[in-house]
Amino acid sequence: MRLVSIPTFIEIIYGEDEHPPSISTIRRRCPTIPGAFRDGKRWRIDLDVYFAAMRNRALGGWACDQEVAFVTAIDNRIR
Repeated sequence: MRLVSIPTFIEIIYGEDEHPPSISTIRRRCPTIPGAFRDGKRWRIDLDVYFAAMRNRALGGWACDQEVAFVTAIDNRIR
């Protein structure tokens, strides 16, 4: 279980983007983000659950090889 805050989640997932989503955007999306849950008043995201879900989606057939490699590379980098 690797719990992170929304700013850390943005830094990890969108770190290479020129225009990452804002904290408020991610906060609104939290109910649909795998591994996101409320910890009192703030949101936390379990990266293990998030990356497992993203890997399953990527390997499920809708993603190209580049997307699978991207998800796997981020997962390996933060382990």
